Amino acid sequence: MMTPGSKLGGRYRLDRRIATGGMGDVWRATDEVLGREVAAKVLLPSLLNEPGFVERFRGEARVVATLTHPNIVRVYDYGESPMPGGGQVAYLIMEFIDGEALTARLQRQGRLTAQEAMPIIAQAAEALDAAHQRGVIHRDVKPGNLLLSPQGNVMLTDFGIARSALTGGLTQAGSVLGTAAYISPEQASGQPITGQADVYSLGIVAYQCLAGRRPFDSDNPVELAMRHVNDAPPPLPDDVPEPARRFVAQALAKDTAQRFPTGEAMAAAAREVVGMAGPAVVSSPARGAAVPPPGVGLDDRTRVNQALDPHTPPPVAKRNRLMLVVAGAALGLVVLAGGVWAIVDGGGAEAGDGGSDNTTQSADAEEETLLIDVGEYVNEDPQQVQAALQELGFTDVEIDGNGRFVADITPNGEQLPGTPIVIETSMTRVNPGDSQDPSAPDGSPSCTPGTIGCIPR
Repeated sequence: MMTPGSKLGGRYRLDRRIATGGMGDVWRATDEVLGREVAAKVLLPSLLNEPGFVERFRGEARVVATLTHPNIVRVYDYGESPMPGGGQVAYLIMEFIDGEALTARLQRQGRLTAQEAMPIIAQAAEALDAAHQRGVIHRDVKPGNLLLSPQGNVMLTDFGIARSALTGGLTQAGSVLGTAAYISPEQASGQPITGQADVYSLGIVAYQCLAGRRPFDSDNPVELAMRHVNDAPPPLPDDVPEPARRFVAQALAKDTAQRFPTGEAMAAAAREVVGMAGPAVVSSPARGAAVPPPGVGLDDRTRVNQALDPHTPPPVAKRNRLMLVVAGAALGLVVLAGGVWAIVDGGGAEAGDGGSDNTTQSADAEEETLLIDVGEYVNEDPQQVQAALQELGFTDVEIDGNGRFVADITPNGEQLPGTPIVIETSMTRVNPGDSQDPSAPDGSPSCTPGTIGCIPR
């Protein structure tokens, strides 16, 4: 087990653990050779024993390291190092950046004006365009993966489920992870995807910024994904200017021929909405540091085999942060994609992190908040998740039931350390949208491999 003071590769000193998740821990660290602060993502030792995992993770690191852009968080190094007491550990060294996630700003502010939102969207689109030009499709664009720096930059992070067109995909496992609330219609319907899938997802982010809510929501990830295929988004609030409405409508076009063709075109249109010329600059207060943990690249097909009435209005429901898990018949391993951001006070004061996306220390309060990303913990061992949340700083964590797997965590999102947290459990793995065969003693799902939520055992 890594502890403060441990070194990776004889160079990177681990100073403080600031996040943990399904793939491992994120540490605030020091590069003793260059004398700079970095973020170290250390994989769980158990994952090193999974066939092909290290090779896929190493390949992911290589691809992400090729992305050099002012709006993309950089990966500095990858290595494998002996652990104290024996064994090996694999790690990524990343840029350590002051800022706050767009998620935190939306939670604090509710919604943004077009003048506030469009510069954010423009920079994010420019970052995506740079990735697309390198043959990398992000496939998980959402507010939690956009960092607003105090210098006015938007930083795109977490290429953990990215697909590289240059390598034909970073994993051969045949699985897909994606956030249902932001998934593109072509992903949800199992079509081959291009960079326009990221354009659509960023359009959902733009809608959320302007409306203060996402266009589609549901407790059922399958139903939610199908809304992106079948349903038109509800109208934006009346005070949203017409140019911004047209922008969002084009970004969310179901037909890719009607959508912005590239991130560059989307960025130019976003700047035009607010009359900007050249690169956009975002005004954002200093909030802390974010750490993106690139994880395992995955295949580019998400398949949904449940049809919904296209006229059914989207229900207003609580946020469901469970990740879509799609498994092919050849899938033997489902790996949780990295989604961990660790944010500490921009002035240098340290703060804890809540497990996966980010932790934000409010400028208006001394007490830090911790963020729980359910997707990092679902189907993990409840006792281990309880210990992880307690280690991060939550003081009241209870397990509900005697199930073998984590089914949900409530409340989730950003919470104060003293907030009572309940880990809901299940005797079988959580497979949203598909029933379990009660006669199967091992909890094997009765769903068909290749459909959303089906995890062959």
